[in-house]
Amino acid sequence: MDEHILGFVRALRAAGVRVSPPEAGDALRAAAAVEVDDRDSFRAALRGTLVKRDLDIELFEELFARHFSPYGSHHGDVPAVSAAESALPPLPAEVLDSLGAELQELLDRLLAAGDLELVMLVRQAAAEAGIDSMESLLQQGMMGRTILAALGAGGNADDALDRFAAALRDAGFTDHQVRAWRDRMREQLDRLRTTVRGVVRDEFERIDIENRQRRRRSLLAASELGAASAQETAEMTRLVERLGHKLDSLPELRRRPMRRGALDMQRTWRANLSSGGVPFKIRWQHHRRRRPQVVALCDISNSVQATVRFMLHFLYRLQDRFSRVRSFVFVSDVVEVTEEFVTSDVDSAISRALQPSGIAYYSSTNYGRSLERFLRVYPDAVTSRTIVLVLGDGRGNYTPARAELLETLSSRARRLVWFNPESRLSWGLGDSSMPDYLPFCTQAAEVRTLAQLEAAIDAMVTPPQR
Repeated sequence: MDEHILGFVRALRAAGVRVSPPEAGDALRAAAAVEVDDRDSFRAALRGTLVKRDLDIELFEELFARHFSPYGSHHGDVPAVSAAESALPPLPAEVLDSLGAELQELLDRLLAAGDLELVMLVRQAAAEAGIDSMESLLQQGMMGRTILAALGAGGNADDALDRFAAALRDAGFTDHQVRAWRDRMREQLDRLRTTVRGVVRDEFERIDIENRQRRRRSLLAASELGAASAQETAEMTRLVERLGHKLDSLPELRRRPMRRGALDMQRTWRANLSSGGVPFKIRWQHHRRRRPQVVALCDISNSVQATVRFMLHFLYRLQDRFSRVRSFVFVSDVVEVTEEFVTSDVDSAISRALQPSGIAYYSSTNYGRSLERFLRVYPDAVTSRTIVLVLGDGRGNYTPARAELLETLSSRARRLVWFNPESRLSWGLGDSSMPDYLPFCTQAAEVRTLAQLEAAIDAMVTPPQR
């Protein structure tokens, strides 16, 4: 059972549900405290320990059906099982021997197994049969037959039922009793076969979806940011969510338990599993949670037009994720667009950010003047807890770079990160001032593809070395 629950936890993580190792341990203990045949209690035990966000509930229910329903997520062909079992006479030993030892043992297990126990039995056999290796729709039938054969219900099972019926007649059972016993055994075999079909079908769908998503991510990650289509939305959300999760896990941002404050339901539940959920031990949240602060400066000049919409989309998703994000755009001057990102949908916010009021967005780029204006007009925007994120190519049309201003900004910030949409080989060529700015960057990364953006995010959330 524990291995199946851990497999379910792995599936939740793969689907994007956040489950920590302690929470997985809590799920194992909670599941052990309820009866396996009590499906509602079993589901409630797992959901109470593994799900923290409302948006994950639907995904949990879908995956629970896939992993713990004997018929998978498809409930179309559920076999009917007769309820009139107590009226059947007992079976003599010589009749049971006609089934064969392997099939007899299987039928005994099927008669005693509830739905959850049945799906565990099938999933264990499926794992041993190598179900994860399925690549084609045509392999489902062969995989199902392999699992049934491993369980002892291969192609000879129907012949064994015929021998079983003949043995019943030889033992003096009436025709009605023979039909009743044969139907009862066939119902159990049909129940098993339906379970195997459901598991195989669901596993193939999962593998196929993962393969298609892997191919799509691979193609999308290798494409230029400027060429990204509407597909970028879901991928961008995933990347920014990942950034937010990692920032939340930094030591200085972790939630600290307190003796007083708001009730922490998740920790209280886990602390009282041994008492059946009765809250003898109360756990409290921190009164205040220190949240990450982000200040983003985005170049919207003509030299970055190919990627600027993508970068602004990135900023918009940052605005969704964090409560303290201030976004600025600049060309030869700088203006704050935080309000537009907070109050508008993504398309409207990006359109307004590309043509902001208050600056000449059609003018030539001047990084030095933009930095000077930012420090003068927004002197309190950056503090020692702020991550400054600069999105731009560092090309200032041969105007003074004013790198000392970036040094001032960097000295005030917790760290300064620069994402440049140009190839690193071109930094310093022509009017590029990147070599002047690099000494004052905690991190500077070439970001032309989603794969590079993801790598840059990984580096961004590591502790700065200063």
